[in-house]
Amino acid sequence: MAFKTLSSDSQSIEALIKGFANRSENKSFLISNVTENFLAIRPSGNPITAEDLVGMYNNADLVVEVSELVKIHRLEANADWGFAAFTLKEQFSYKGENNNDLSSYSMIFQKRDGAWKISWMQRSSGTTDLSTWN
Repeated sequence: MAFKTLSSDSQSIEALIKGFANRSENKSFLISNVTENFLAIRPSGNPITAEDLVGMYNNADLVVEVSELVKIHRLEANADWGFAAFTLKEQFSYKGENNNDLSSYSMIFQKRDGAWKISWMQRSSGTTDLSTWN
């Protein structure tokens, strides 16, 4: 069996995805790992900045129990741009209402001064059918 070796750029992007996925341990990860014009598009369709998203993660009404990477479906990188699509398992409660999501994300990355940063993110809602990624 042959294993695909990821380029150092792809490895750096994968590390960003894994760092973001670990929100139960590091709620402020985005602050130092996004571009100055980063936006995230929520399932409602409304954009949010990294600072506001981290504020939401730190809200006492939001209790993150599980946030873990299930699978990276696609990851591409060139000299200064990258793209990834991946699925996270997210279990959390907001104001006492439990959520158990298998959400798909897409992210766009830019290399800035030699370091990869997240410049754009979009999250799906609900439960992803993982078989549709095959």
